[in-house]
Amino acid sequence: MTPDTDKASPGPHPTDTAGGKEGAVIIYHSETDHTRAIARKAAKLIGAALIEVRPKYPYCRLGKYLRGGEMAAFGLKEAITPAEIDISPYSVIIVGTPVWSQHPTPVINRAVTVLEGAREGCEAIVFATCLLHAGKATTPVREALGQAGIPARKSYVFPNRAPVADCAQALAGGVEALRIERKP
Repeated sequence: MTPDTDKASPGPHPTDTAGGKEGAVIIYHSETDHTRAIARKAAKLIGAALIEVRPKYPYCRLGKYLRGGEMAAFGLKEAITPAEIDISPYSVIIVGTPVWSQHPTPVINRAVTVLEGAREGCEAIVFATCLLHAGKATTPVREALGQAGIPARKSYVFPNRAPVADCAQALAGGVEALRIERKP
């Protein structure tokens, strides 16, 4: 794992669990299966629900790099399936994205804008997977979550060469740390 270069402020820390709900969900986009593998393994460790977000119009192999990479670099958003994501049952939202052109994917850029049902006490963890350079790929996701009233407390960058089990364990540890911090 590489240290995250993201220095975005997490915002104020909520003091309760908004009704005691401790549920977690992992919302992710994956084109090459690495992010998917981490999300699935982490979901098993955490007991989290999984929501895979896909482009409404799938990328071809070359389009992913050309069109998708350019859209990512400019912070653009792609039409997605599902078009809306209900997060009301969850107190911990984990968002996972591959890094394209040192930015989150256009699919995740859209996904964080269609989250519905955020409630007081909801917190987030962001993770990015990258081949070489993550840049500040978690920053736009953290900022968008903050604008939706969901402070991102932790973020991780996992190189593609890192073992999936280690990445999933790091996410599980992050969720456990959030849950411990919430206890009065």
